Amino acid sequence: MFEFEPDEYIFTKFAHYFKRRRKKKEASLSYAVSLAEIKPRLTIFARAITGRPIELYAAEREGGYKNNNFFLPSTYAQFLTVEENLSFYLFRILYLSIQKNLGFNWEDTEEHSLKESQEKANKTSAMVLEYLFHEFPVTKKYHQKFIVHYSEKGKSNTVPDFSFIYGKWMKNSSEEQTGDELKNFSDKVKIADQEQPKTTLKANAVEEIISVQVDEKQVEDAVLQHQFEKVETADEFGGNFRNMDGDDDLDDHANALEDLNMKFTVRVDDTAHSVYQADFVENTTIAESANSDDSGYFVPYDEWDYAKRSYKEDFCKVYPKTILKTDTAYYKDTISKNGSTLLGLRKMLTTVNNKYQQQRRQTQGEEFDLDAVTDLFADVHSGHTPSEKIYLSKRKKEKDLSILLLLDSSLSSDGYAAGNRVIDVEKQVSILFGEILNEFNIDFSINGFYSKTRNHSTYTTLKGFDEDWSRAKFKIGALEPSGYTRIGPALRHSGALLDKRNTKNKWVILISDGKPNDYDRYEGKYGINDIKQALRELNERQINSYALAIEAQAKYYLPQMFGQNHYQILTTPVELLQSLVKLYEKIKHQS
Repeated sequence: MFEFEPDEYIFTKFAHYFKRRRKKKEASLSYAVSLAEIKPRLTIFARAITGRPIELYAAEREGGYKNNNFFLPSTYAQFLTVEENLSFYLFRILYLSIQKNLGFNWEDTEEHSLKESQEKANKTSAMVLEYLFHEFPVTKKYHQKFIVHYSEKGKSNTVPDFSFIYGKWMKNSSEEQTGDELKNFSDKVKIADQEQPKTTLKANAVEEIISVQVDEKQVEDAVLQHQFEKVETADEFGGNFRNMDGDDDLDDHANALEDLNMKFTVRVDDTAHSVYQADFVENTTIAESANSDDSGYFVPYDEWDYAKRSYKEDFCKVYPKTILKTDTAYYKDTISKNGSTLLGLRKMLTTVNNKYQQQRRQTQGEEFDLDAVTDLFADVHSGHTPSEKIYLSKRKKEKDLSILLLLDSSLSSDGYAAGNRVIDVEKQVSILFGEILNEFNIDFSINGFYSKTRNHSTYTTLKGFDEDWSRAKFKIGALEPSGYTRIGPALRHSGALLDKRNTKNKWVILISDGKPNDYDRYEGKYGINDIKQALRELNERQINSYALAIEAQAKYYLPQMFGQNHYQILTTPVELLQSLVKLYEKIKHQS
């Protein structure tokens, strides 16, 4: 660790001050438009125009398109009104839609410089504009306004920079492109992280990330270097590895990281002490992990490869385990804080259950079944032997319903939504809903899942179908986040558990952020399509599915996997419980 000299320290403080001052001024502009604020509406607009499942992401600068992903500036404040700045985003959506239809993008596998990509976009703009003005005449006046603005903005002796109008050419990622196989995992990927990150910073927008594996030889041979000419700067990866000591000094380098272009990442097994967080589309160089011969009981499951439209047989290994640890205090605290909510739920569900506990056409009961009596008279007059089952009975129905709650316990559940820690929302809802289901003698199970590559999908049973709730309820509080979100194997294992239940009506209720990912390849379309296929498999076996998401971004993923009317997005325990009650009523109607 090097200490700054006095002159370096003073320069650093001044540079940091003026950078912050500039950014604060830009953010305070009342007429600035932020992509994050209008992203939901723009996404709907882009999908309506193109008819494709377009996703929107913040661009590093001007942006462009690749595959079904549009990249736009994170903020835009070139004009003095919100309406004018908003018109820029609308124009770019329409422009990118035409550009995509024409197929104007790099087709080769070579790397191209930013200047080449901008020049290519500029040269092909005339043809794009011709189609654009024909299909959307209103864009012509917007285009003219942008041309005038950027012409006046540039210096008189230089060529105007129209890159924000026309963007840049990007390269479509191949659906089947993967990196080298991930091999030789240490045992660290198989167990939960013992230490949680202490520092989290949000990264700049990134359009592509390439993951590289650690070259242990380079790390061992790395010579300690210090560039004295640089003051609080960070370099992009250039092919040379350095020792990774795991120290949490991210906050100390926050200023330098603001200008970092994070194109390359290194995947390691070591615990992260700090997190530099970036949203990106699909990592096309993420590798599939090699098959491993692991000891211990596991259940193999197929995984769907949508590009080849075929299964990878016995591709994933699910390790079922039963949690032994308990947290009695967590259960008591949840019941104590949500007593009134629980009472209200109990009343609502009692009404629902009473409607369906009355059994018709019984041989004995408290009152006559009018429909059965009518049939009796009809049978007598027609000369048929009448049925003796003419009574209504309020005896409790035999169980014909099984519900499996599937909780996402990956590290993404350690985040927050609307001020609530996601994993706590999941656990509290499980406890409260479990109380109700137990009171009404419903056959139910509560399980959690996380993954560390296809070779290590952990499926944790918190309450088995035949387990006593009086003991299981104390286990739920002990569930903690770990690993990644490989949803497909968890759904398939849930289906296998439900197959063993001798009930007519079966449901899997997934509570997750809805975004598939893993240490190896499970990002984007690949993961989404595997989940869709897993849901089809459940449906073919008459197992119903429903998703409850505790994350605002889930609206970009869940519709693609679960379809309309089969999911809801919520952020608080009360909202989630109310949604579960409505779902329960729907389930009972189908019984």
